[in-house]
Order: sequence, then structure tokens, then C-alpha cells
Amino acid sequence: MTSLTFSLKLCGIIIAFLLFSLTGCKSLPTPSPAKPVNVIPLELTHLPTDAATQGLNIIDTQLSLGDRNLYLANNGNIKMLSTAQCQLEISAHRGDFRQPESSANAIASALNDNFNSVEIDVMLLKDGTWVNHHDSQTGRATVYYTGERFKLNRMNFQVFSNLKLRDKQTNNLLDQRPIAAVEAFKTFAAYRHNNQQLNVEIKSDTNGQKLVELDNMLRKYIGLGGFYYSAADQEILYKLRGINPSVYLGFIQGGHPTSIEKLTADLRNGVKNDAYYLDNQSKLELVGRYGTKRYRSRYKDYTAKSSLTAIHKKLGDNSGLHLDIRSFMQHQNVKHDAHQLGMKVYTYSLNGSEYHQSQLIKLTTVQLPDGAIVDATPYKICQRLFNAAVPAKRYEPSSHLGRYIASLPQDADFDRFNEMRGYQTEGYYLSLDSGLAPISRPPVKVVPNNIPTPLLEHGFPTITDEKIDNDTGETIILRLPQRQAK
Repeated sequence: MTSLTFSLKLCGIIIAFLLFSLTGCKSLPTPSPAKPVNVIPLELTHLPTDAATQGLNIIDTQLSLGDRNLYLANNGNIKMLSTAQCQLEISAHRGDFRQPESSANAIASALNDNFNSVEIDVMLLKDGTWVNHHDSQTGRATVYYTGERFKLNRMNFQVFSNLKLRDKQTNNLLDQRPIAAVEAFKTFAAYRHNNQQLNVEIKSDTNGQKLVELDNMLRKYIGLGGFYYSAADQEILYKLRGINPSVYLGFIQGGHPTSIEKLTADLRNGVKNDAYYLDNQSKLELVGRYGTKRYRSRYKDYTAKSSLTAIHKKLGDNSGLHLDIRSFMQHQNVKHDAHQLGMKVYTYSLNGSEYHQSQLIKLTTVQLPDGAIVDATPYKICQRLFNAAVPAKRYEPSSHLGRYIASLPQDADFDRFNEMRGYQTEGYYLSLDSGLAPISRPPVKVVPNNIPTPLLEHGFPTITDEKIDNDTGETIILRLPQRQAK
């Protein structure tokens, strides 16, 4: 009886174990399929980490672009492999001009596009929070969800965080908010490469304590040597020199009166579109929104050597003057005088990036400013000023797209590469300076038909086209007899 009971218990244990094992097997999760691994072709391993490495004829495309010191990035933009030829500091005005202003994307995209520096604007809210914002009030780049307009110095951060950003191309509101200054600094620190700097333009009049707070944040998240300051108020920069003895300080001289007149005329005439109006209206804040006549009486020029000496005495060695390009062109000796004092000279423009570049092109390399704050890509600036993307003609492409890239003239606008591809089969391209243009091809050599007319079996000639002589000889004048009047 005991052995029978033991046997029954043993069988029960075995059955339970088997059932448990079967249940456990059923509960095992089904392994998910492995994600495909994108293997970088050996021929493209030399490219930067953001280069596109997958797609039809990608090797031939990248090698064709590489022959011009260019490459195709994952985001579809064409970028320069090296900016070593560009003997000019190129600063991204408010970050990447293609991205929403006062956004983290504007900073990150500019850094990825190999700008030397990124310029952002910082302002103080009513509650003492530093934020990344350009205008003194909302309505242009940032909008409150009710449509109500606010002055930045009367807002707290809770209200500021409810603002929406505008899309640069469509002006539509986005589901994104502007960022605080500390978020801008963290983004810059996360995406920056070696030697890239953040140009922090201070647009609020404030005390030394708030400037100490700002400088401490920059030291903490970016570190000394990774940032510098600019402002249109010398007193702000003077306070900063006491806080940070080694940082670069750039004094911004107001826009040239002619630039202001041109800007206001364009706005008055509604040039281009509403988005243009909104974007450029804010530039008048640089001159305090003065009317032209009043502005002329208040405009102050600091390009004279005596003025530069006074700025240098106040701000110290590591300082400079930031000028409207029109002022720089009228006072080209300012760079020489500034360098004698150990100062730098940067240029900006109130009349658009195209005008800015058109003036820089007129200068020799020695005459160029130390840096330019622009709404354009490093490729466009470097190519126009230094021909930094000249084809080396060391690579023979094999695909249709590769051959098209190789055939493009030196002034091809690779910022519009995707648009330009639409003209691939038509023999056209987009020029940096003249828009749509034909790709010049070598002239076709016409062989004259000097073959004598052969005779057929029955003596009839073969009909061939005769060469027509289009040359004109001497003029023959025919005089008809005039009918005599009766």
C-alpha cells in the first residue's frame, strides 16, 4: 500500500513537472526579427558620420561629389568635406536659417552644417529667466496660442513655455516651443565639434548679477573658449569684461542709414511676401525703430581709429567691432586699424544675405573681414569667395547622376541639389549667380560633304545634299530705269 501510494505520488510529480515544462515553453516570447544592419561600403568609410551611405548608386554619387570637396548628408543637404580653404569665420545668424528661429533644431543643424560659430539672442523675462529669443515682443517668430501679443520683459517662463514657433517657409505655427537659454547652451554642447563657438548676443539691459548668472551657465555647459559675447550696448560688454576677463566681446554698431532706408522702403512696398515682411520688420529693432530722419541724427560711426581706440580701452584686448557690411565697405581701413589694436571686425547685413555676399565678393582675401554673420550655408559663402568646391577631375563616374554631377560648371548651386536634379536630362543646372542656365558642351564639329557624287549601274547619279554656301559676297546694286513724268 505504501509503495503504491509512493508510486502514485511520484507519477503525479512527474506529470506536474511535464505540464509545467510545457507551459513554460509556451510562455517564452517569440524572438523579434533582427533589424537590418546598414553596412557602410568600404569606399565611403572616409566620409563624415552623417554622410548618406545607402541608396541607388550611392557610392558613385558620393565619389562624384567628393571630387568637388562635397558630400551628401543623411538629411539630403550637400555639405563641404573641408572648410580649410575658407579664410573667414562664418557665423550662423540665429542658427540655421532654414530651421525655426529660437529652436534647438536651429542650433543643432547649424553645427552639423559646419558653421564656425552659431549666433543666438538671449533676453530676460520678468521672472529673471534667460531665454533664447530675438524680438522684444511675440508675434513674429513666436506666437501665443490665443493670438495675444506679449512683451518679453512682462512675461514669466510659464507663459513663455506656451508660445508656439513659426515655420520659416510657410509661417504656419508648429507644435514646438521656443527654448530657454540653458536649453540652447545644452544643445550647443551636445552637438558642437572642435573649435565651434557660440556667439551669445545679449539684447536685455540688465545688472551685473544676472550677467554673472548667464556667464556661469555658459562656463558650466560649454566651457571657457567655447563661447563669446556680442551686444549693441557697450555698458553691458564693460560689465562682462569684469566678470570674464578672457572672453571675446563684440560691440555691434547700428545699421548704416542707407541700409535702414532700403529696409524700410522694402517693408513699405511689401516686397516679396508676408513672411519676408515679418522676418525683416524685426531688424528695425537694431536701430530702436527710429524713423529715418531721426535715426540719421542719432547714428554713430565707430570706424575711426580714435573710436576704435576708445572701444579697446573700455573692453580690452580680446574685443572687436561688428559692422553693417555697407559701413565696412565705406571704411575698409577699419580692419587694418582694428588689427593694430588687437581687435577683430565682423560684418552683418540688414539688406539680406545676397547683398552681403555681393559686397564680400568685391574684396580681396586680405580685405575681407575676420568674420561674417550670415543667413546662408558655409558652402555658398566658401564657394563664392574662395572657390572651395572646384572639381579635381580625379574620378570618372559611372552612373547617370554621377556624370551629371561631374558635368556641372563650377558655379553650380549645390544648396539646391534636389531641385537641380530635375534638370538632369535637359542639360540645365542652377547657377549660384544667374539661376537656371544651360550646361555648356563642346561644339559639334561639322564635316563638309566633299564626297563626289557616285554613279549607279545605269548612269543615274545618287542624290546627295549639296553644301550650301551661306557666306555673303560683295553687294550688287540694281538700278531700274525711272519712268519720266509727262
